Amino acid sequence: MLDHYDFPNAVDMEKQLLSAMFLDEGYIVPKVLSIINADDLYRPEHQFIFNAIVSLYSSGKPVDFLSVEHELQRNGDHQKIDHLYLLSLINATYTTAFAEYHAKIIKEKADLRRLIVASKIIREDANLAQLSPADIIAKAQLTFDQISRSAVPSKKFSFADFFANNFDSEIEQMKNYSKRLSGFDNLDRLQLFNPGLYVIGATPAAGKTTFCWQLLEQLAERGETCIFCSYEMSKLELFAKSLARELFRRVPNTELTAADIRRGAWSVQLDATRADFATSKLDLSVLELQDESVDDLLNLLKPLCSDKAHAPVVCLDYLQIVPSSKDTAKLGIDDSVRKLKKFQHDTNSTFFVISSFNRDNYIRSVSFSSFKESGNIEYTADVVWALQLNVLNQLNFGSPSDIRKQIDDAKKQQPRQIQLKCLKNRHGTNYDCFFNYFSAHDCFVPCENFDNKSESPKKTNSQRRQ
Repeated sequence: MLDHYDFPNAVDMEKQLLSAMFLDEGYIVPKVLSIINADDLYRPEHQFIFNAIVSLYSSGKPVDFLSVEHELQRNGDHQKIDHLYLLSLINATYTTAFAEYHAKIIKEKADLRRLIVASKIIREDANLAQLSPADIIAKAQLTFDQISRSAVPSKKFSFADFFANNFDSEIEQMKNYSKRLSGFDNLDRLQLFNPGLYVIGATPAAGKTTFCWQLLEQLAERGETCIFCSYEMSKLELFAKSLARELFRRVPNTELTAADIRRGAWSVQLDATRADFATSKLDLSVLELQDESVDDLLNLLKPLCSDKAHAPVVCLDYLQIVPSSKDTAKLGIDDSVRKLKKFQHDTNSTFFVISSFNRDNYIRSVSFSSFKESGNIEYTADVVWALQLNVLNQLNFGSPSDIRKQIDDAKKQQPRQIQLKCLKNRHGTNYDCFFNYFSAHDCFVPCENFDNKSESPKKTNSQRRQ
């Protein structure tokens, strides 16, 4: 047992945790035991009290002051515990609310102490030179393996324990996400935006970056913390899209585009819009990237996603240009998707990943085969979306040149008619949504559907209000 206070410790949290373990007939004891044991506590007296509480709880006996004192006496530990100190723990006003969090911190400190001790033993063995380097390494490896196994939290949840200890808190958390709105009213009627990995692919000219940027901006308007990770566009290009879209909403007949804004175009209305943006409270930020691997990206995001109770919404633009050391593009994509999903799960974040399509699928309606090197996308993602020009639903006949001409004509329309097709949805059923995409102004406007004969859209309530 370490007895130096310069070692990592969380003594105050140990006191709070022990106090919480006395409450509600030891209600929190099973959860605490799934994270730590007595050896993880720093103070010896805390270890004795912890063992006494666990022994009483396991025997079905009441966890109270007299019972713990009797258990300490039975174990011969009574003389090591001050009577008033034990009483102070029981009379403290702590609650069980933070017990799990405190147990995890205590566990981390204990593992840090074990690493310090292991490192000291390695140094002593090396200085004594009584063992060969290979033997010292083997001995150290065994020690570090034991610490590593101890440091990895258990992922096993028993049936009864989950419903007794986890169900209510996780349901309350999911209730909060049921109120999350994207700002696209047609999409909000069909999709629950629970934490998860959302992959969105698109044919050329369908506006995948613009759609996701607008989506994050609208989520930020509704109080979400949003981070856009861009390997392709600069922050100026993205924020100019926001200006162009808002200007278009305020002045529908404006001719100013995001490209014009980046070149220094000016108008009174644009100046007013910019001034409003300069005082905005939106929690929306851009992370500009170039050569960063997926591991580099996740290391940058990790401190920004440390609060699981208020995890951010993150968008990655886009998957195929993230650098990878893997031998093939497919292996690189699979590796990236797997790591992104693990990060999303560990941080409880909501992660949108933009993906490109195979060139062979540019002139046909979207499906899973449209995604480039789509191996892990289909199986790993929680939700898979595909954006396409609505005209692709009508291309049943004609030569390739005729089909390309129809697609080119559809691209020239203002607005372009876009279909969002949900190919996979772990949070509900699959569906289709439709949008008018004013590409010159970087603005998606929801609509109910398109009349494929007349090419005229049916408007939603949000579009009518505009």
